[in-house]
Amino acid sequence: MTAALLQWVSDGLVALGLLFITAAIIGMYRLPSVLTRVHAAGAVPFGGSLVIIGATLATGDGWLLARGLLVAAFLMLTIPSSAHAIAWLAEKRPELAHDKGGRRGRGSGAGEPEPPGPQ
Repeated sequence: MTAALLQWVSDGLVALGLLFITAAIIGMYRLPSVLTRVHAAGAVPFGGSLVIIGATLATGDGWLLARGLLVAAFLMLTIPSSAHAIAWLAEKRPELAHDKGGRRGRGSGAGEPEPPGPQ
């Protein structure tokens, strides 16, 4: 009984983690500017952590679960730091920040008005 419950819980964690990762990927693909795409990427460490914890929980090995928790903690610390670095660079060097419409820098879908184009 306990083994079956453990299998259901681990499968649920993996499925929930994959749902978070899928939502983040769709957000990164569909959102227009660099800053909004970086914001959508914020769900990846949580989803990845759920997948890792669910997969290691299914094995029933305590040492493997401890290693999985360490990897999940590493993901939770490093992915937001890299997203912050990308957002900082996009803010400081707007010429590097392209949106999906080919426009550059600010005013590219982040809630700011578009600059007037050639008539």
